[in-house]
Amino acid sequence: MSRPGPETPADSPLTMVQALASPVYRDLATPRVSSGEPAVDFELEELDLTTGVERATGRTVRLSDFAGIRPVALVFGSYT
Repeated sequence: MSRPGPETPADSPLTMVQALASPVYRDLATPRVSSGEPAVDFELEELDLTTGVERATGRTVRLSDFAGIRPVALVFGSYT
């Protein structure tokens, strides 16, 4: 039985049903951390968003910089 989902883009080599059925997709969708377990530390380039134009500040921010200071929400997705 196929799952409902967004339409497959015309230039996609796979349909949404094929992608969702893929063992690679299922592996990527499997959580690797449990609730309460610390996240893997990573770093990103800081962006200045105050001017309305995204510009790199030249500084690096690490997830661990926020440990014990404030909650951090990570949002992953595609906006295309």
